[in-house]
Amino acid sequence: MARSKEADVARLYHLHSAHVRARPLEPPFDADLRPLPFRTYLGSARTPLPGRDFAIDAPLGAVLERRRSIRDFALRPMPLATLGRLLHASYGVRGMRKIDGEWSNDRPTPSAGGLYPLEIYVATQAVEELPDGLYHYDARAHELELRREGLAHTALVGLTLDQGMIMNTNVVVVITAVPMRTMWKYGQRGYRFLWLDAGHLGQNLYLVATAMGLGPVAIGGFYDEELRRLLSLPAEEDAIYLVCIGQPAPAGSRTGTQRA
Repeated sequence: MARSKEADVARLYHLHSAHVRARPLEPPFDADLRPLPFRTYLGSARTPLPGRDFAIDAPLGAVLERRRSIRDFALRPMPLATLGRLLHASYGVRGMRKIDGEWSNDRPTPSAGGLYPLEIYVATQAVEELPDGLYHYDARAHELELRREGLAHTALVGLTLDQGMIMNTNVVVVITAVPMRTMWKYGQRGYRFLWLDAGHLGQNLYLVATAMGLGPVAIGGFYDEELRRLLSLPAEEDAIYLVCIGQPAPAGSRTGTQRA
């Protein structure tokens, strides 16, 4: 079977964004193209979140030993503070620091140039004190902005190539990227950095969830344009990664589908 054209395009991008000594780097960045560093949705209903802290009492070694992808969940109510702490400890704003002479919002993940091109959206189910719906996480305010009312989990199963375990999770975290936040400075190479950032954030979500007794599972396969429409994303923003988080089913009822 012939290789897909998509795979060839990916290889072509990889080669053309590579640093090669015989080829000069791209011209200096254009500060006029720099987009805003945060997304907010003016006029959206907002829910303040508790748990703006790192109060997670679990040894790192034990968390690393337990970290697994979980696909068997038991749907039970999740405290709102648990969701708040999960989001803040994974990608919240914890202060300010200087990077390359400029003040930047500091977060608990690495990011190329401290530019933080990612945004977080969450589809919620059975979270106490929070109606089921689709929300955007405003990391500066530590608040959720309502994007769509009602349960979105059924729609997300269909958009993720029938990943049925979504139905029993409390939260589906959709990680999106605003590419120009990184590319205005790093050019074509900056597009690579989006995926590195997403990996850092994904691992944070895995570790924080595990430390809190929750189960995570990542999803990389989905119908891009349909997911974009569900989230009503702006034209310059793309969904790139999903992490589902819920409460693991009791050991005796699991089907043996834990993965690395």
